[in-house]
Amino acid sequence: MDIQAELKWIHQEIDKVSDPTFLEKLKHLLQNFGKTEDDTDYNIDIDNALKNIEKGNYYSTQEARELSKKWERK
Repeated sequence: MDIQAELKWIHQEIDKVSDPTFLEKLKHLLQNFGKTEDDTDYNIDIDNALKNIEKGNYYSTQEARELSKKWERK
């Protein structure tokens, strides 16, 4: 597949997404693409992840599987 076809497919798939958490993560990925992360940023991300776990902001394995099924190609 050529780059234009890949981009078209990505745009079409993004247009289907309605999960704000997924969109936020995608945004973060795009904003940080190509940037090198130093240990401080890495540790901050780990600390934030641990805080989210303590608050109960996470998916169980079953919930993650169900959510990932929605992202599969049809």
